[in-house]
Amino acid sequence: MFFRFPPDIVPSQDASFLTGKTETFAKLKIESKAGKRTVFLTEHTILLVVQGIKLLHFSNHTLQVGPGQVVLLRKGIYVMAEYIEEGLSFEALLLFLPGKVLQSVRVLTPRPRPLAEASCLVLTADDLVQGFKTQLRLYFDKPLLEPNHLMAVKQQEILLLLNAAGYQQQVADFVAAALSTEPADLDFIVRTYLLQPVTVADLAQLCNRSLASFKRDFQRLYQCPPRQWLNQQRLAHARLLLQNGDKRVAEVAQECGFENTSHFIRIFKKAYGHTPHALRTKMTID
Repeated sequence: MFFRFPPDIVPSQDASFLTGKTETFAKLKIESKAGKRTVFLTEHTILLVVQGIKLLHFSNHTLQVGPGQVVLLRKGIYVMAEYIEEGLSFEALLLFLPGKVLQSVRVLTPRPRPLAEASCLVLTADDLVQGFKTQLRLYFDKPLLEPNHLMAVKQQEILLLLNAAGYQQQVADFVAAALSTEPADLDFIVRTYLLQPVTVADLAQLCNRSLASFKRDFQRLYQCPPRQWLNQQRLAHARLLLQNGDKRVAEVAQECGFENTSHFIRIFKKAYGHTPHALRTKMTID
């Protein structure tokens, strides 16, 4: 289970989001207690820490982000936590950057280098970026009556400020990777999020494709419809876990991207001719 930022629908009374008529622009995150959560960023995002330390947990390392840094995150799933000193609180801003915003600054950046699979870019926040952060934070204390035009400018401004700070090439590389529609990137994204509870529509969004074009490109790459292929891979992994461990069926289902255990049991039986419990019983008897 994960939190989606920005969510599909923002409650009108939730003052922690800056929203326009059809778009959510930014999120103010304030925490008084440390916590660890899985977050699905459905848009490319800039993270600006105001106070405290943000922890981003990756498979082989943990990234610590403080007020002196700015982080560009490609849309995707991240495990996040906070380090909070006693008596203080954690505060950070998430500024969302839709593809149309990145496209608008793409022509202003140098020719990108070969794309990397890195999902984030960490840069030093200079005085101009710090000033941008201070101003953006004020918008949550004094809500804007007509945020659409101003926030669209602010989304571009932060990228231009990073260019002006000497990060033109890094920004160009990030933008190119974030907007990529290469088949190799589709394969990387699908395999990265294979065991996460994401839908085919989620994967299409992560791959910068419409649902129809994603299904077409997926079929061409794997010679199989996406839902069928995903279920095959997830069920095979679940079967391996059941045969080589003692985790409960519900835990195995969750680890393999199935949020509904009953649905998992049903399609497992359809694929293998027996339920996960029956497989366990047969192994015990044998």
